[in-house]
Order: sequence, then C-alpha cells, then structure tokens
Amino acid sequence: MASTQTWSEGNSTNAATETGSRAECNWKNIDDSTTAYSSSPITAGNNSFHKVQALKFAGTFNTLSALSFYASTAAPGTGLTVKASILSSTTGATPSTTSIGGSDIPTSAGSLTANFIATSTWASAFAAGTATLTASAAGYSQPLRTQLLTTGAAAPGDIATVTITGSWTES
Repeated sequence: MASTQTWSEGNSTNAATETGSRAECNWKNIDDSTTAYSSSPITAGNNSFHKVQALKFAGTFNTLSALSFYASTAAPGTGLTVKASILSSTTGATPSTTSIGGSDIPTSAGSLTANFIATSTWASAFAAGTATLTASAAGYSQPLRTQLLTTGAAAPGDIATVTITGSWTES
C-alpha cells in the first residue's frame, strides 16, 4: 500500500474553515473556496486573497519525509508574481489582500521545505511539526500560503496555469 493525499483549503478567520479534497487553487478577490474566480476577478494593481492550503495524508506507509512545495512558474504573466510561505501558526493565516511579501514561490523541488503534523484535525495543522510522519499516522503538511500579486501592467483575463506540487519521500 501507499500513502494517499488530498489538498485541503482554509478560509475565514485564522483559515479555520477547512474545505477538503480541493482540485484547484484559484486566486481571486474573495476569501472562499467555492465562488468562481470569474465572479471575483483581481484587477490590475491589486492582489488576490491569500490561499491557505495543506496536503492531507492517509493510507498505509512506513515513513514520509523530505516534504517541499514548488510551482511550475513564479511569474505566470507580465505584471504577475506568485508569493509563497509556510505557516507554522495561525498568525498570518487569515486570508486578505494585504501582500504576504516574502519570496516568490520556488520552481524546483526541495526549495520551500515544510514539516508534517501528525493529526487528523485541520486546526492542529498550524504547528511546527516534524520532518517525518511515521507509522501510517493521519497527518497534514504545514499549510502553504500563496498569493497572486499584480501590477498595473497585468493584462486582463485568465493567467497562465500555475501547477503547485508537493514533493516528499515515502518508504
């Protein structure tokens, strides 16, 4: 057997409301996981709301380790930048349009490392965690916070697809 993974997203104050089994990460001008991005567009010169997402692990495995996140691009178009950080507490987890600052999301595995949290509860995923998850324990990755920042040079319409990948070692 092997581990199984799904993406969860946190919205609301301290990203406390979990929506599980997410299949996308649409940056938009609203803090929710259900409104179509086309109904809440980001205008040039403004930022999206933060997205707070984590991998949820289950299944049968011995050890998971070496967890990191990266994206296919950090600049999906002219005037567009994707920023990212790992959250180890709910500080800064409440989605808003205020710039998260920090670094552009890395585009290679191993660059933005995160820990595992052995818990089956979303609220407990905002912790320091450990470098490994063992003995088939249910768990989460530390949450990944991302945001799309735009300048006045951003063109209207959809952006190029950005694929965010979680990478880990499993034994």
